[in-house]
Amino acid sequence: MSFSLYIHFPFCANLCNYCDFYKIPHSPELENRYFKALEIELDLARETIEPADRVLETIYLGGGTPSLADIENFQRLLDQVRNNFQLANSFEFSLEINPESINSDKLLFLKELGLNRPVIGIQSFNPRLLKLLNRKHNLDDSYRVIHLLRAVGFDNFGIDMIFGLPKQTVRLLADDLNQLMELKPPHISYYQLTVEKDTVLDRQINTGELEIPDSDLSAAMYRAINIKLNGYGYSRYEVSSFALAGYECRHNRCYWEGGDFLGLGPSAHSFIGHRRFANSADLNIYLDKLAQKERPLVYDTDDQEARMMETIMLGLRTAKGINQADFRRRFEISIEEALDRASYKIMLESGLIDADGDYIKV
Repeated sequence: MSFSLYIHFPFCANLCNYCDFYKIPHSPELENRYFKALEIELDLARETIEPADRVLETIYLGGGTPSLADIENFQRLLDQVRNNFQLANSFEFSLEINPESINSDKLLFLKELGLNRPVIGIQSFNPRLLKLLNRKHNLDDSYRVIHLLRAVGFDNFGIDMIFGLPKQTVRLLADDLNQLMELKPPHISYYQLTVEKDTVLDRQINTGELEIPDSDLSAAMYRAINIKLNGYGYSRYEVSSFALAGYECRHNRCYWEGGDFLGLGPSAHSFIGHRRFANSADLNIYLDKLAQKERPLVYDTDDQEARMMETIMLGLRTAKGINQADFRRRFEISIEEALDRASYKIMLESGLIDADGDYIKV
C-alpha cells in the first residue's frame, strides 16, 4: 500500500481578497515554531501508519505561500520525511509558489531537495485583475518565474489560473489564454472564481462595489478555455485540470480516486484507512497541542451516505469517471443503488452520464 502527504504552510506575506484557506501574516519566529511542531506531528502521525504502508507516492506543499519558508526549515522537514517513509520510484513532489516570492538560488536549492513539480499561482496576466484580487506580483514576475523554472531544469510544473473574475470580459480572458499558451506549461489548473463567505471579495460583491460575470458568460468562458487548450494539445482530465500527455497531477488524482492521504499542519485534512479527520484550523491550538505531544485532531462524523455522495462527486469530476467495481468493494452497494435506480436510469437515458465498461462518467 502507499499514500500521499499534504503539508499546509499557513503563512502569507499578503492576504488575497478571494482566498478562504487558513492563513495568517508571515513572521520568521512563528514559522520556526510551526516547523518544530510539524516535526513532532510527523513523528506522531508515522506511528499510525503500518510499516508496510509507508510508501510515499506524492508530497504536496500548499498554503498559504510555502515558497516563503526558510530553506533550512524545508531541509530538516524533508530529511525527516525521508527517514520516516520510503519514497516511491516515481515520487512526485509539488510545491506552490507565488511569482514574486522566489529566486533562482531558492529554486536550485529546492530542486536539490527533491522538488520536481513547482506550481505557480499566476491567476491572471492582467494587472487590473490582479489588483482586484490583491495579488502582489506583476506580469514581469510571472514571466520571470517560468523562465527561471526552465533555466534550472524543471521539466514538470503547473500554472494556476482563475476565470470569472470581476470586470473580466471574454476579450480579457482571450488575452490571458494567449499569454498562457506562449509559456506552454505542462500542466494548467483553470478554476472558476468561487466567492467564499466572509472574504473581502464577498463583502465587495454584497455591497455592490464589484460584480462577477453571470452564469452564461462564465459558461462561455469555460467553453473558450476548453477549446483553446484542446487546440494546443492539452487533455482535460478533470473539470479544472488540463495537462500535456504524461503530466497529470498524481497527488490530486489521489484525492479524486479515494486514495489514502495524510495531512499535516493547521487545517490539513487526512483520509487514512477509510477514516477521515482534520487538524484544528488555528495555529495557536496546533502549536499548543503538539507542544504536549498531542495531535490537534478533529474527527469527521459524516455517515456512509455522505461518504458515497462525496466519492461520486469527486469521481465524476474526472474524465475517467468512477470505477464501478472499486465503488462496490468500498461501500458494498452499486453506484446505481447509491444514486437511486430511477434517477440513475433517467441520467443514463438522457445522456448526462455514460456507463462505459468498468467506469461511469459524465
